[in-house]
Amino acid sequence: MNNIKRYFLPILILLLLLSFTAILFAQDTISIYFLDVGQGDSSVIISSSGYVAMIDSGPNEKLILNHLKNLDISHIDLLIATHAHADHITGMDKIIAKYKPRAFMDPGISHTSLTYIRMINAIEKYNIKYYQSTERKIQLGLMNFSVLPSASPKIYVSELNNNSVVFKLEYKNFSCLYTGDIERGRENQLVKISSSNLESDIIKIPFQLVDKNREISFSFIFSFYFI
Repeated sequence: MNNIKRYFLPILILLLLLSFTAILFAQDTISIYFLDVGQGDSSVIISSSGYVAMIDSGPNEKLILNHLKNLDISHIDLLIATHAHADHITGMDKIIAKYKPRAFMDPGISHTSLTYIRMINAIEKYNIKYYQSTERKIQLGLMNFSVLPSASPKIYVSELNNNSVVFKLEYKNFSCLYTGDIERGRENQLVKISSSNLESDIIKIPFQLVDKNREISFSFIFSFYFI
């Protein structure tokens, strides 16, 4: 019996140490998904400790709901609409109804589209906590979301794009800057007033394609990133 104890105890201690190490490393990660939604934007951030943030929902309701299903999303802690263009908020009302996010954020600039009205009605119907994207910090576990200052003065040229929510995700020594669809005027403002907050490991770059007298704005990043 003593021999059994002598050999069993070190093995038990080793197994416990390995289990503890596995748990430690498992809790030490986040996954960032830049979803392929065509012309538009959508991104999901998932921490291994269970927090989920979603930024924009792209232009296709069925597509975005399928993406969330494929990612096994069961809840959303923070839902952000960077601005009210349909290629960023289509299906938001259905996402709100299904996942009941703990908090919602947008720039607070209204729009007359049915897509926007349905989104706002869903926020009110399900009593979702609302934040306007003034300068603030939101923490989800080890993830910190630092919202950069709103445009000042407010930019009325391409108003929805230029007043997009701009924020920086920070997780330990990693950072990712989300820029919505801001254009040159807003970019210049940020460089002047928040240059120290712009340096990041990843920047979701807005891109404007000029087509005669109109601009089409979309993100060109369609990939997966894991840390």
